[in-house]
Amino acid sequence: MAKHNWTREEAEAIYNLPILDLMYKAATVHRTHHEAGEVQVCTLLSVKTGGCPEDCAYCPQAARYHTNVKVHKLLGVEEVLQKALEAKEAGSTRFCMGAAWREVRDNRDFDNVLEMVKGVSQMGMEVCCTLGMLTEAQAQKLKEAG
Repeated sequence: MAKHNWTREEAEAIYNLPILDLMYKAATVHRTHHEAGEVQVCTLLSVKTGGCPEDCAYCPQAARYHTNVKVHKLLGVEEVLQKALEAKEAGSTRFCMGAAWREVRDNRDFDNVLEMVKGVSQMGMEVCCTLGMLTEAQAQKLKEAG
């Protein structure tokens, strides 16, 4: 079972391990739960690119950066589902969708994201989204969608 009640002293002990010891322990835990030579293939698609007003400093989607990335509004449901199908056929088992929003509004765009999530989930793939801040009700809707 994964441990979720770490003490500060336990976290510091891990942090202070010599790197090779840390790598050995990490590999041992990984092999306990996963096939040693197997990795999960995931695909990430930007379903809405650029123009986010938030400045997370690390994110190239922030409006303050001049990255020459072409801004585009939310992609259509069918286009996203086609990309997910292509990803699945190429070996991906998880499909992640990112949208450059500070926060999600309850509108047609969010309804479309819910349809995207349902469609990808129905393909038998794991689904994840990075959409910005959500309300608890929106998070519940995403969970119900898959």
